[in-house]
Amino acid sequence: MKSLFLLSLVILGDAHDVAGQEDVNRDEQAKRPPTVADSIEMNMIASDAYYSGYSLVGSVANFSPDGSKFVIVLRKGNLEQNTNEYSILLWRTSSVFQAPTPEVLLTMASSSNREAIDQVIWLDDNETLAFLGEHPGENRGLYTLDIRTRMLRRLSNHPTNVLRYGITSDGKEFAFTAEEPIETLVDKKSFREGFAVSMESLPDLMIGTKGGDRGPPRLFVQSGQSSSRLISIEGGIPWRNFSPYVAPNGRYILIPIRPAQVPPSWREYSDKQLSEWAQAKLAPGHYSNLMRFEIIDTYTGKPSILLNSPMRLATIPHVAWSADSRSVAISGVYLPLENTEGDERKIRQSAVFSVEVKVPSREVIVVSRDDLTLLTWDPKSARLIFEVGSSTMKLQPAPRVCFRQNGPHWERAACRADEENQSQIVLNEGINTPPRLFVRSPGSNRETLLWDLNPQFRKVDFVRVEEIRWKGADGQLVAGGIYYPANFVAQKRYPLVIQTHGWNSHRFWIDGAFPTAFAAQALAAKGIMVLQVDENYSHIDTFQEVSENVAAIEGAIAYLDSRSLIDRDRVGIIGFSRTCLYVKYVLTHSRYHFAAASVTDGFDGGYFQYVVSNDAGGPQSQAMEGINGGLPFGEGLESWIKRSSGFRLDRTGGPLRIMALDPGSLIAEWEWFSGLRRLGKPVEMVYIQDGAHVLERPWDRMISQQGNVDWFRFWLKGEEDPDPAKAEQYARWRKILKLRPENEAPTHVN
Repeated sequence: MKSLFLLSLVILGDAHDVAGQEDVNRDEQAKRPPTVADSIEMNMIASDAYYSGYSLVGSVANFSPDGSKFVIVLRKGNLEQNTNEYSILLWRTSSVFQAPTPEVLLTMASSSNREAIDQVIWLDDNETLAFLGEHPGENRGLYTLDIRTRMLRRLSNHPTNVLRYGITSDGKEFAFTAEEPIETLVDKKSFREGFAVSMESLPDLMIGTKGGDRGPPRLFVQSGQSSSRLISIEGGIPWRNFSPYVAPNGRYILIPIRPAQVPPSWREYSDKQLSEWAQAKLAPGHYSNLMRFEIIDTYTGKPSILLNSPMRLATIPHVAWSADSRSVAISGVYLPLENTEGDERKIRQSAVFSVEVKVPSREVIVVSRDDLTLLTWDPKSARLIFEVGSSTMKLQPAPRVCFRQNGPHWERAACRADEENQSQIVLNEGINTPPRLFVRSPGSNRETLLWDLNPQFRKVDFVRVEEIRWKGADGQLVAGGIYYPANFVAQKRYPLVIQTHGWNSHRFWIDGAFPTAFAAQALAAKGIMVLQVDENYSHIDTFQEVSENVAAIEGAIAYLDSRSLIDRDRVGIIGFSRTCLYVKYVLTHSRYHFAAASVTDGFDGGYFQYVVSNDAGGPQSQAMEGINGGLPFGEGLESWIKRSSGFRLDRTGGPLRIMALDPGSLIAEWEWFSGLRRLGKPVEMVYIQDGAHVLERPWDRMISQQGNVDWFRFWLKGEEDPDPAKAEQYARWRKILKLRPENEAPTHVN
């Protein structure tokens, strides 16, 4: 009946309707396959977490203090210029349900690995934005932008790149962290006497300089147009996502610090990894992976410990000052164990708190022991506003919880109605749905489209993605996503590429989990099935971590083979960062054969990485010792030989593409490259001298991602890109092809 009804509409419709249908058909036919360039040039919300694969849950808008307007920062790559372009878009809150076109307040481009616009903050006048920014070829600095006059003003004039900042609401006082100046290690004295090596890293010694983005950040404070002052701190300032928090009156600065000496009592906290890191021996000049809060009096410039206890691991600090600057609230911290005993000590050993700390007395008032994330200290209601949960991988908005003071204590209270009734600007997307901005009505789930970030995707024929679950070889349940090859045919067995390092069923991933190495849609468009595999960190820094994640990979191959989806003789795998540990292990220890592989800038827990780390018993050394069963000397060496993949390179089979992204990465990957070449195994190394770990620049991404697409097409399908610019690449690979046994070679090379 439905078919007959549709047929009657076509017959009775006028010529205009028929022509319209023909236009739709032409549009469908005009769609093209996805490419790596689609991902690079995609408009996306400018958030480090989002760029690295996390979901953006809840409102993504940055509202002015009076709520009358909001801004959103977008980023996209420019392949022609090899820059990343960032734009600040402004909407008026009163007109959002009419889907207005936003005002583009400012566009800046970056040719470095840094964001061109970052950390946007409204000042209290509702007309000024503060942010970190840079133009191609210049250092990053602190700017303000008047949204009425579009006047752009640079506040900082620092000789190195500004990394993070904090500012008072009137913009008069601010603090910032900046890169250490680059300093040569070779001087007249070293020519005569040699250079005494102590805490320097091997890459620094080879380059002959230290500092810059390889050195520890430094803290500065500045008032108005006066010169900035360096604040000397005993300890290390963390690199990313850790800002100085400036009190409203400018008197104090709170900042997380990595201590050079960890109090012995920190070993008593019940978190296993925290306790192990607390026991790590720190070489001179090295700092712990643990962090605590310190406070600086800007009048004297002297730092002191705010809380002599660590922050929760794997979390970004959440801090809010009271309006009078006499107290600071913090979520996600442990409390000190000194001068405690009995039940109170046991509670502090295991619980993470949200607290108020009075300044300067250091009196601590517990707000809650629940799992909460501090959002703000509302000056109007004097309430502390939290979000339930602390995970950065939330899949839906978390409810809010508010607290108010009752005498010397804090108690739960109702959140203000205006906090619940503000419209939300949300990013909606799915594994098969590109991201778009919607306005969510207060008090309901009704949503109205605000902005399509990438209308050009209507012309792209993206492959279908499906979430699947399977049992690993050890019986544990694993989740991941299948990218079906273009023009998929049931019961046809396809070559497979396994991409590691996470799975998010709520994200539209063209690449995969990261923009380094992965290229799922582009691979699938070339007729290759892609599996994006989640990983398990529940037993991190132990051999069980390796065995569980290798079992997940092996189980995936068996599962897809049982469904008649893949050709087991044409399976490839990609490792990046931490998952190189699993990929290199599976290449040297598994009974499964891999026809080709690729690893990029990875931790592999191997002997060579161990001895060049200069960690001297610190956290990195401890991690490798935990994975491999002790020290790689004496009795412990036998365990390393069995577990460490670098000792079993003779067992690798298919060709391996290795990518190194900076001098340190080059050294870390050298063991495998040198060893495989010595064994006459098929291997290639590609080196980017100054790439970011999570690649930023468009050309760097193209080298990494498109290089992997070409690599796996060549080895799994025997195909070459006809682009003449790639002739040299394929000439190299044909030479490598001769190193493979005849029975492992591709059947055909075009």
